[in-house]
Amino acid sequence: MRKNQNHIFRFALTLSIIIGIMIGVLFSTTYCYLKIIPRRQQETEKIRQKYEAGHAYQSARTRSFKNSAKKDSSQHTAYQHKVLTNAGEFFKQQLTNKGFVGSALLIKNGDVILNMGFGYSNANRNLKNGPNTVFEIGSIQKGLTAALLMKLVDQGKIKLSDPVAKYLSGIRTGRQVTLQMMLDMRSGFRLSTLQNKVLSDSNIVKWSIANLQYYPQEYSYQPVNFSLLAGVIEKVSGKSYNSLIQKEIINKLGLYNTGFMPDMLKEPNHAIGYMGSNDKAIYTNPYTQYQVGYNRELGTGNMYATPGDLYKMLNGIDQGQVCKKSSLAKLRDRGDGQYTAGVYNYDTYTMSQGGIGGQVATTAIDMTGKNAVVLMSNNILQGMALKKLAQPFFKKIMLSD
Repeated sequence: MRKNQNHIFRFALTLSIIIGIMIGVLFSTTYCYLKIIPRRQQETEKIRQKYEAGHAYQSARTRSFKNSAKKDSSQHTAYQHKVLTNAGEFFKQQLTNKGFVGSALLIKNGDVILNMGFGYSNANRNLKNGPNTVFEIGSIQKGLTAALLMKLVDQGKIKLSDPVAKYLSGIRTGRQVTLQMMLDMRSGFRLSTLQNKVLSDSNIVKWSIANLQYYPQEYSYQPVNFSLLAGVIEKVSGKSYNSLIQKEIINKLGLYNTGFMPDMLKEPNHAIGYMGSNDKAIYTNPYTQYQVGYNRELGTGNMYATPGDLYKMLNGIDQGQVCKKSSLAKLRDRGDGQYTAGVYNYDTYTMSQGGIGGQVATTAIDMTGKNAVVLMSNNILQGMALKKLAQPFFKKIMLSD
């Protein structure tokens, strides 16, 4: 009897275990089909959609760049080939006498009177400078940053009277310093040291804030102001600085030979910066530029262009194609040559200058855009004097018949 009871007990126990396992398997399978598999399918679908969206975006960009290249190849303008008129002969001789190394574009009454290169863009490869040579524009980029900021003002998203603390935290005097003061280089901000490693945009801004020094709020040319303004632009717009430049300036103004470092190094016609001090040694000391050197120039000096593109971008901004012309006039409310918002302001014209990577660029453009001087040099020592050369050139263009 006891033997039969034990047998029945073992049978019941085994059956219970089997039923329990079956219930467990059933529950697990049901949960898997109802929860896990749909969740994984959703995740897979999200990944697929993200990939397809990215692929579509890249394809669109590729088509866009191809279309731009195609348009550029068929666009035979005076900015893309050599021009030397009788009116330009005087300026050519002056540049030659000065031993100028670089490219020059001069415009009088809306007509190009000179557009040509001098010296070599790459002496080792025997490549000469010309209208299609690309140079770094250095601090001239600050004027583009100012234009993007003013576009946000036009859209009612910010005010120049806003304290920078409204947009960026961690700045000790952030409640006293306005965006206008930063545009005018009157914030008192300086960096205690230079950024020594490559960082993302947001981390460049954080690093800059962490290494700020504070001085009296009077004029002092400090590029960090525009790196921080680039951070404000990104925060308010929700878009990257580079993408906004691409959309609002490069694409809108039809610039086909303009971009950001280090892409310039891929351009076959890019200029190499030289540091030689005389005719014989001018090409013996090429400038070595490291990645961190242009990475830390967010919003302040990491772009390149040809002379023609540089003229088109600055004149496009002046003529109200990026932000309102009336807004720009309020921004540049000085006529004494004082620096504000990326340019030196005079009564009837503006000047800009930038130097980086062994290269210097200088421009002088009147308010109508019909008279202009654009000088871009790949000799840093010679180039630092370009402003003293460009201004007399510009005045002669304006005064001559």
